Amino acid sequence: MKGIFTFLISLFICTLWAQENPLEPNHREGLDKAKLGDYTGAIISFTKAIEVHPMDAYVWYNRAMAKNMIGEYEDALNDFGTSIALNPAYGKVWFNRGLTKMYLTQYDGAIFDLTHAIKIEREYAAAFYYRAYIYELRGLYEFACTDYRNAKSKGHDVPKSKLMACQDTSYQGLSRNSLLFLTEKSKRCRYGFNTKQAIGVGSAENRDIYLRLLRSPEGKYVNYTLLENSGLSKVQLNYTVKGKNKTKVIYFDLEKFDSPKLIKGFTTFKLQNP
Repeated sequence: MKGIFTFLISLFICTLWAQENPLEPNHREGLDKAKLGDYTGAIISFTKAIEVHPMDAYVWYNRAMAKNMIGEYEDALNDFGTSIALNPAYGKVWFNRGLTKMYLTQYDGAIFDLTHAIKIEREYAAAFYYRAYIYELRGLYEFACTDYRNAKSKGHDVPKSKLMACQDTSYQGLSRNSLLFLTEKSKRCRYGFNTKQAIGVGSAENRDIYLRLLRSPEGKYVNYTLLENSGLSKVQLNYTVKGKNKTKVIYFDLEKFDSPKLIKGFTTFKLQNP
């Protein structure tokens, strides 16, 4: 998991410095496990810490972050909400809840949370950047460009293609035909499972969104490995069914957009804010 997830890991580890008082032992143990990539173990430790100090906003936040890292976005939202109720002035919670809502296609809610994070921390460059990204997905390019410029001025790394597109509307640097939701199921058994019936997502960005939205036959987040990243992208899906590990290879067409559909046997989460 790259991109946004890498950024989440860095925020997770930095939380250790945000805590003013000595950490409860289970809380510290959870952070140590998270640094090693053991997010399931971290959740167990954070849960124990919550049982000891249920009013600690930071441990609720850290458990939410750990849940995010294993794709339990819906549960993470609940923990973020508790953290905000306990400490509404902590900008990073609003920011990361906003990203989580984005993963769940709750775009309006994501914009609300990112905006609130900016109100708390006026120089929150990353919040400007991801709000711009959501505006771009929604086709609100003027809003997106304003936020991309703000993010750049505040020190965030913004792709040159985005800034060039904002200066020249004829330059194709902003997302077109964005994949916002994944609701329609394919009726073809081999759809996505061979090169001739590759999923027409039209861009690497849409492929990544598709993979975030995809759920296993049991409704769980699907881990994946990118095998080939070219015009015809090859991805290995890793998931479990009744406790048994399964793998499948699917293909994406990064050059052609053709209303991407769910592959046979898989599902997605229930839309809450389409």
